[in-house]
Amino acid sequence: MKWNSYPHPEGQLYFQTRLPNYVVVTEANVHRQETENRVTGCLKFIDDTILQQQIIVPPSSELFIELDESPFSCAYYFVDHDARRIFWLEQTSTELLDMGTIVSDSHPDTALERLYWVHVEFFPMHMHAQVSPQVIDDLIGVMSHGAAVEDRLTSRSSTFPYTAERCSQLLQLLSLQRGRTLDGHTLCFVARLWGAIENQRFMTYYGQEHAQLDRLQIMTPEEDMDHQWVKTIANPALWGIPDRYVFELHDLFANEQVFVDQWQIFMTACISEWHTAVVWVRTFQMTAVNFNLCANILSCLLSRASLSSALPSILLASGSLATGSILLLRHHGLEDATASFAARYLRAAKSRSIGMLLTAIVFSLPKGLYLWSIVFMVAHFLLLTSHVVGGLAMFGGACFLILLVWAALYVTSPDEYDQSSILSKILSRWHSLQGDPQGAGSFV
Repeated sequence: MKWNSYPHPEGQLYFQTRLPNYVVVTEANVHRQETENRVTGCLKFIDDTILQQQIIVPPSSELFIELDESPFSCAYYFVDHDARRIFWLEQTSTELLDMGTIVSDSHPDTALERLYWVHVEFFPMHMHAQVSPQVIDDLIGVMSHGAAVEDRLTSRSSTFPYTAERCSQLLQLLSLQRGRTLDGHTLCFVARLWGAIENQRFMTYYGQEHAQLDRLQIMTPEEDMDHQWVKTIANPALWGIPDRYVFELHDLFANEQVFVDQWQIFMTACISEWHTAVVWVRTFQMTAVNFNLCANILSCLLSRASLSSALPSILLASGSLATGSILLLRHHGLEDATASFAARYLRAAKSRSIGMLLTAIVFSLPKGLYLWSIVFMVAHFLLLTSHVVGGLAMFGGACFLILLVWAALYVTSPDEYDQSSILSKILSRWHSLQGDPQGAGSFV
């Protein structure tokens, strides 16, 4: 049996031979006699199975063989180049193939076509003459549509897997190959792009009765979150910040799909917020040290004021610094992660009982603890001041600070609320400053 060897564009060597009924490819080194004997044994078993069960193999078929650790077994699949599908000799099921949710008899065809393109990507060097250059023209059409959609010319939240900028870059590369004869290197990256597109089509029920037309459209029922009391306590305790993170994480991982551009935007914003909190805490601690030094002198002179009231502020600021530093270290570089890595990260972070709430609480700690440290430091300052100027003056100063905070929130927030009480207005301004979840999904 004559075997031809081909190096993959990325370097992996594979082998190919032609039999009467189909082509065979394998990554097993058939130049070794023992390995070739094992491959030949597998081929004989497959041919015997085809003959005994009277299976008709399509003329454009290709067989892939992978040797197992056991010397008497191997893994395989067939590829039908005309139908752009993979198949097996025995019956299989979507559960065995781990395809996930299937909504119709035609739905698995999209997944099988995706697997076909994965095969072509791995073994492109011997088959480029068999693939029509029309696949490039078809891909250019799909990419052009994707570029328009992702640029929000026709859609606000597209399910296309590439951003408009990436589509433009890929279109430039594809346009250079238009009209040329396909070579193995071109076919490799064309197959990779088709594989990504077919995978996204499968995930979004492309061509099905109820296709996902918006990345935020929920396609499967979601489980109700248990332990609502955790959210009830955590949200006000951390200034409403966990609510915002829960909303953003929910949108980011809707239908357990991750779009890499949305992940990068989210993670970049998180890292920026944590870094800002760490910088603010360091500045705050330096200011607090100088203030407490002066207060300590004043306390010694007055022999009345206690500095123990500064302890909560110090502990909270330290907690903010510690959690912010840990989050920055653990998430360094994740703003450039791939979609598959982001999906694994979010899947591990999602709890069956409380969803993304625990992750949202942890993400909220640096900023939330920092804000509480300011509150306790101001209270400490007012307590010390009351021993100098009296309780009435201290009360007046506290009222002035409250009005100052309210004015700042009022001026910097859009006037879109109509609550009757001052407290509700303050709370509404605060939620607006934090990023109201009800408006977080709007697009300009």
